[in-house]
Amino acid sequence: MRRRALLAAALLPAAPARAQALLAQVMAALAATRESRAAFVEEKELPELESPLVARGLLAWRAPDRLEKRTTEPFQERLLVEGDRLLLERPDRGTRQETALDAAPEIRPLVEAIRATLAGDAATLAAHHEVAAAGSPARWRITLVPRSARVLAAVQRIVLEGEHGRLLVVETQGRDGRSRLAATPLP
Repeated sequence: MRRRALLAAALLPAAPARAQALLAQVMAALAATRESRAAFVEEKELPELESPLVARGLLAWRAPDRLEKRTTEPFQERLLVEGDRLLLERPDRGTRQETALDAAPEIRPLVEAIRATLAGDAATLAAHHEVAAAGSPARWRITLVPRSARVLAAVQRIVLEGEHGRLLVVETQGRDGRSRLAATPLP
């Protein structure tokens, strides 16, 4: 794991040495967490709405590549990413869609922003995003700017915040609004 984090830090072009070292430390701490669960509250602000849409649910991560987001309020939804597959279920609508990530190239960078971060995989982050790190290993912030023009047209940046080996906030700034997901780790 440490070797992978160091290799990834070396691949980041023109990043200051301090930011590279911080990113390597954060990625190593995240990679050491093989499984986690968290409750989340997500607020989506859209220009056409006066107040944000609020959703609540549970997040589950299991290394190397399984990420599940279960929304429980105000509707039921399950988003599961495992390997190269993405599954979206809406029981209230009776829908179930399964997609290969490679069949939807505009989705993969968004998925990897969270999944590669949780895996401590800086090389995958750098493959899909311009990566900047700030703060300290105790309280860090990683800013991602998509490399794909197609993704960048919809999402201008993703800001991830955390403490030690825990991801606590995912904020996405898009052309059509902003989303902020705050996670509270569960035992």
